[in-house]
Amino acid sequence: MKGIDGWFSEDEGRWYAKFARGLRGGTFVEVGSWKGRSTSFVGPVCNANGTRLVCVDHWGGSRDSLAARYAAALAIEDVEATFRANMKALGIAVEVLAESSEAAAARFPAGSVDRVFLDGSHDGPSVTADLTRWHERLRPDGILGGHDYSTEKHPALCAAVDAFARERGLFVRRGPRAIYWLEAAVSGDGARS
Repeated sequence: MKGIDGWFSEDEGRWYAKFARGLRGGTFVEVGSWKGRSTSFVGPVCNANGTRLVCVDHWGGSRDSLAARYAAALAIEDVEATFRANMKALGIAVEVLAESSEAAAARFPAGSVDRVFLDGSHDGPSVTADLTRWHERLRPDGILGGHDYSTEKHPALCAAVDAFARERGLFVRRGPRAIYWLEAAVSGDGARS
């Protein structure tokens, strides 16, 4: 991740690599890749484990409080080209879907994805839509996580994640800094509900 601009911290990156390490084979989808800082942590792990790594980003900015910041960056740089160049320089094999999260999700049948990590737009409606569409694509033992779970910086994202989890009887678990993932309730006999 050295030299790649982004908002993923070193400790978040270590957690993210561990999130990928538990999967051998299968499909890992990252929604929101920007220049590839986060991808640089999971890419080598996915490649070593024979996991299909799919990065989804339309590289068109966002609808949240960061919209102006993204627009300014996109006005002076081809961020998609930067992402692709960074992956090539790092030797990371990745399938790129340069399209919206909605369009990308439509490419995957229900129950076909093992891991999803959401780091797209942070506004409530976008987060809810991403959670809904990608949760439907998860295998029964799949895991959905994401970035920027911070009530101080992104309260709308947190509210959307909390509401989604509550409606489906899931628990929001926390990793380092702004990492979250959703976990099913476990019954007394150890079975997931």
